[in-house]
Amino acid sequence: DNVIYFRPEVGNHILVGSDDPECDPQEWLDDPDSLDRTIGPQWEAQVYRLARRIPSLQVPNQRKGIVGLYDVSDDWLPIYDRSAIDGYYMAVGTSGNQFKTAPVAGRLVAEIIDACENGHDQDASPIEVPCRYINGVIETGTFSRLREINRESSFSVNG
Repeated sequence: DNVIYFRPEVGNHILVGSDDPECDPQEWLDDPDSLDRTIGPQWEAQVYRLARRIPSLQVPNQRKGIVGLYDVSDDWLPIYDRSAIDGYYMAVGTSGNQFKTAPVAGRLVAEIIDACENGHDQDASPIEVPCRYINGVIETGTFSRLREINRESSFSVNG
């Protein structure tokens, strides 16, 4: 309801992030080196939202935090794939949320690397990775750098 996510952090701190509600301005940067790392008005919005979620927390007197970026693909679906340069692989465009799926993402990339380094043509025939704990497979072509971008995605940047 508060369009935030949060977790405990070392030093008795809490990290809080936004789920990008429509009421918050979004900032798109073409040059990541131009990021202003000053803690801005978004800090206040996040702190107040967290205080609504956990009323027993006190609102800090001092602004502290981390300002950073995350990368997204055009349809906000991550890319887990080989690159056009042999021997190089990627896990990019994760929109900052894939830390929750890191074990699965790591396994997908590891399987892609293993297949490609053993002669498989991932571009022509993307591998399927069996799920370990449920009955199913993950089709790695879904995460291909060569996939057709879903222009109907509700998250589409260029939609």
